[in-house]
Amino acid sequence: MTRGAGSRVKSSRSNLFFSHFRSLGSFLCFAFFLTSMVVEVGAAETRPSITSERPAGASGAFFSLSPGNLPDPDKQPRFYQILRVVDGDTLEVESIGEIRLIGVDTPEIYHPLKPVHFFAKEASDLVKELVSGLSVRLEYDREKKDKYGRTLAYVYLPDGRCLNEEISRRGYGFAYTRFPFKYLMKYRQLEAQARAEGLGLWANQGLDEFRWILSQGSVPYEIFEMANNWWGIRFKQYVKIRLNSEELIREINNLRQWTNEFSDSDLRETLFSHGWLEVKE
Repeated sequence: MTRGAGSRVKSSRSNLFFSHFRSLGSFLCFAFFLTSMVVEVGAAETRPSITSERPAGASGAFFSLSPGNLPDPDKQPRFYQILRVVDGDTLEVESIGEIRLIGVDTPEIYHPLKPVHFFAKEASDLVKELVSGLSVRLEYDREKKDKYGRTLAYVYLPDGRCLNEEISRRGYGFAYTRFPFKYLMKYRQLEAQARAEGLGLWANQGLDEFRWILSQGSVPYEIFEMANNWWGIRFKQYVKIRLNSEELIREINNLRQWTNEFSDSDLRETLFSHGWLEVKE
């Protein structure tokens, strides 16, 4: 072998050695990487977790602190203590204030423009009997407040009965259908059922209320006939005269609405703006 050939062989062996050395180094680096990964996973598995179990055979209950197992306070029913019964369809409860019952209208017991209505005390007494000393659950509808700032709600007793429904079912109130609400048809049916059975307000075909009104010595609206088939209507010191039959019905409905909605001064202004006159004694 020549000297040049020997150098080439030597160089080739050296390159082969370094190639094997590099391969071995790469393998060792890769093995070290895998070992680190295994150690990290093992350490993660041995770390204490939020949800843990007691060892098998250990006594006592199993406890889980996982957030998914905790009760959601926003979904738990909340109960409010009744503080006062204002009247048959209005309550005062803790943390909220006055609650106006949705879907039911009981006779007026306190009203600045109207006398006490027939069965008003009975309706108020019924509500006191049903809620006295109790805490109640509330359910809301589309509208949360009325124009007086009262919270609008369905009130549920601890036994699951709905106070609003009980009042209508027993004939102590009317279905309040002037504003839409989700149980409107049900409340109409409750009123119709009470009327058919002659309960509460519907006893004796309404003659009890008629006799009671006469006994009070005052009729809130007076309707009188005028010449040439005209009609007139009087409320307190206000009158509107010379109405045909359709106008009379419209004015009666307006008057009922206005006396429910307005203060005394606002009612006076509204009547004047609709052609009513004031009779000065």
